[in-house]
Amino acid sequence: MAHPAPSPRPAKLLLIGASVLVGSWLLGLNHLPLFDWDELNFAETAREMLASGNFLLPTINYQPFHEKPPLFAWFQVLSMSIWGQNPLGARFPNVVCGVLTLLVLWRLGKRLHGDPFGLWWAALLGLSVLPQLYFRSGIIDPWFNLFILLGLFPSLAGERLNGRTVLISGAWLGLAVLTKGPAAGLIGGLCWLGLLVLVPCERPGRAVRYALIGLLALVPAALWFAALWWQDQGGLVLDFLAYQWRLFSKEDAGHGGFPGYHVVVLLLGCFPAGVFALPALLNRRAYATPADRGMRLLFWTVLILFSIVNTKIVHYSSLCYFPLAWFAARWVSSSAPGSVRHVQTATAAIWGLYALLSLALPAAGSTVELWLPRIQDAELVSRLQLPVEWPWYTFLPGLLLLGGLAVLWQLQSAPPPRVLLAHLLISFAFVSVALPSFAPRLQAYSQGEAVAFFQSLEGKEVYLGTAYYKSYAHWFYAKIPPERYAAGCQDRQCQFHGPTTLPLYFASPLRKTEQVLREVPDAQVLYSRGGFTFYLRPAAAAH
Repeated sequence: MAHPAPSPRPAKLLLIGASVLVGSWLLGLNHLPLFDWDELNFAETAREMLASGNFLLPTINYQPFHEKPPLFAWFQVLSMSIWGQNPLGARFPNVVCGVLTLLVLWRLGKRLHGDPFGLWWAALLGLSVLPQLYFRSGIIDPWFNLFILLGLFPSLAGERLNGRTVLISGAWLGLAVLTKGPAAGLIGGLCWLGLLVLVPCERPGRAVRYALIGLLALVPAALWFAALWWQDQGGLVLDFLAYQWRLFSKEDAGHGGFPGYHVVVLLLGCFPAGVFALPALLNRRAYATPADRGMRLLFWTVLILFSIVNTKIVHYSSLCYFPLAWFAARWVSSSAPGSVRHVQTATAAIWGLYALLSLALPAAGSTVELWLPRIQDAELVSRLQLPVEWPWYTFLPGLLLLGGLAVLWQLQSAPPPRVLLAHLLISFAFVSVALPSFAPRLQAYSQGEAVAFFQSLEGKEVYLGTAYYKSYAHWFYAKIPPERYAAGCQDRQCQFHGPTTLPLYFASPLRKTEQVLREVPDAQVLYSRGGFTFYLRPAAAAH
């Protein structure tokens, strides 16, 4: 007797769900301006490649930019060639990365533990809070993390490393190095060292294979370095390596933090996956497959490494999202009914914190005139005085979470998969509502006036600059062409103090206005607004 064909309904539901998720990533991408620093930094590098035709050498202000390799800029160049030099063009590569990442997790998880586990792994990564934001962003890390996972997974999962696997792993890690730099090799080397310590069998042979993967991973970056060395006798290569060491050893540009910074980020940001992962992550006896061991090693390697690094930025620990989602999927796939109560207190507390902040933000914004007189910081007052409206629907994210907490309370005795699914749906709904409610308004307070000022100068025959704050907004939004810098006043000394051939428009923080006017006495204040002061220094002026 023939067996009935499996129902296509689950597959259709999954396809619909995935389409809704990816559609939510695309929604509104082009309406929210890019954020300083990282989004604007990378987008400006790609824009200048398109403007100058020099795709080998990353530049900022058409000067060599030594902080990042070029691969992600090349992705953005391709995207901007399709969508334009705008926020969508800058962010679309990460939407593609999000789709590929979820497919990779599903396939890898299915290969090791079956189809349901693969789907849980992908869903936990794709629907946790910070990963949802990252796949809507224009930063490097989603691609960097995906390439590292693909390069290290055969080693971490305990698979036999034959010649083909070594070659493919080296190629993926090589793309990671070409995306963000030597941190990929450092992470790989530390993980391989841990595997050699933890797994005694065939150590010499595995050590040779790990070394081969590492050497192969250097090939793409070495080819790029060689081309640059031929072009400028190694100046940018040496600056690049010096920057990577400075980033590790010193706090960079104010990005500091306390030692437990990334623990807090992962617990609150990679939520709910981070909380549901803890029972399996911390239980080495019950979850002890080779892949469990490898993913646990990856988690602790990344967390400890970037806790040691002095520069603290939220996305530095984002590679930990993969093992957190892995262990959350492992736990939910093997837990008994009722065991979810062990994490209910933590999840309720974190959702409660999100709800409190989501209600406090629009409440504070809509009543700003009542408490603004108590603030002594003139720059902050200037920002908060902007006519930013907080209508009734900006309270919906917080109210949604309160309703979600009520639903979760009713599910305390439900099977873990049902409880976790409810968490993921709440997370998806929350991010989908909160992002368009809060991000444009926070952007207006933080950089809105500066973006509007520099956008108004697009196409004008002017020089642009900033004083006493670092930004990439003036270069990207005014879209200065490379020929503007072919002759005349190119450096800051000339533009701010020498006889300029073009007028210089620039901005400074409001608190620095008097200092700027003392140092550049022929600068004219145009206006002050939104925490900034905007100036004009006329052409052919000297002092």
